[in-house]
Amino acid sequence: MHTPDQLPATLPRPDYLLSLANLAARLHGRHGVPPLQHALLDGLEEIETVILLLIDGMGEAQLAELAPDGWLAHQPRTRLHSVFPSTTTAAITTLLTGAAPSEHGLLSWHVWAPQAGCIATPLPLREHWRAEGEALPDQTLAAALYTQPSALAGGDRRHYVLQPEYIADSQYSRHHGGAAEALPWHGYDALFAQLAALARQPGRKFIYAYIPDLDSLMHHKGTRHPRAAQLLQRIDAHCAALAVTLPASARLLVTADHGQLDIPPEKLLFINDYPELAAMLARPLWGEPRVAFCTPRPECRDAFPASIEAALGHVLWVLKAEDVLAAQWFGPAPQHPQLAARAGDYVLLLKDDWGLLQMVDDSERPRLIGNHGGLSAAEMQIPLIVYQGTAG
Repeated sequence: MHTPDQLPATLPRPDYLLSLANLAARLHGRHGVPPLQHALLDGLEEIETVILLLIDGMGEAQLAELAPDGWLAHQPRTRLHSVFPSTTTAAITTLLTGAAPSEHGLLSWHVWAPQAGCIATPLPLREHWRAEGEALPDQTLAAALYTQPSALAGGDRRHYVLQPEYIADSQYSRHHGGAAEALPWHGYDALFAQLAALARQPGRKFIYAYIPDLDSLMHHKGTRHPRAAQLLQRIDAHCAALAVTLPASARLLVTADHGQLDIPPEKLLFINDYPELAAMLARPLWGEPRVAFCTPRPECRDAFPASIEAALGHVLWVLKAEDVLAAQWFGPAPQHPQLAARAGDYVLLLKDDWGLLQMVDDSERPRLIGNHGGLSAAEMQIPLIVYQGTAG
């Protein structure tokens, strides 16, 4: 078993001075973590129109690999860290609430929610596993998971949220969109035309726009697939065209929630194939392919670390969840009241390009190639690109 400070020095650690959480604190005036300070953000509070465009999965590595000669790569930018885990659930909730994962508590794709009696998927909202009893109504499950208020309300700005039509009216989007006006989009032409039009409207406003497609494609095709390059270059061209139209009263911020790395099919493991380990667990693994949270049965708690290291020590590091909490990998205080429970007893952090999942039924095993959630540079390092409008 390892402690956080025993991991390789080359492994990035969450940095809550230069992270997505600090950007969110700056954007929303929330101060659970220090607001991000950088020359690219000078005068941000005085800018009439602030546009935050989030391209899901576009880490620094993806920008360099897939669109090195594009418009985005040649704009002023700095490097930030994602949050931990480096995943959409944790990162976008941080961007929309201004709270670090330690405070909002939505740590991963699958979350253990003891107050709901299940492992749940916050987005899209559903139950993933339940030991007994009937599934909760959506409203009840949402109330158990979505406890942090949206930051998109109040102040002297109008707020707008531009998301694809298929997620714009989800339980998650309705809660975390707060008082913002929802403007669902279908197709990039419509999205960027709407951004250009909003930027021209008078009045102080904050516009959040979300593009999920790159992340989704890389999950299925991998981070170096030609289609991933074509997609990011297409988005890049739209960004360049938008920039030409932006007035001097508008500033465009482009970032990502996390990066990705490829897991070869033979390195995506399932704990179901290690029945002696699976039998030691009080409930299935939850979390992400690149970081799993677990709680052993009481009688197995002390033996579990040595058992999993004997079988999978070449694949993962075993850390006590209490040590990860103390190291503030999820962020500093204040802490969500369920944070310790949602982190489990042990955190399984995957090494190199390995992944670990657990099936809870007989459905087909996912064939994920691009993955995230861990601490590698490819997953953790994200760009913050800033463009100040100049058009008259």
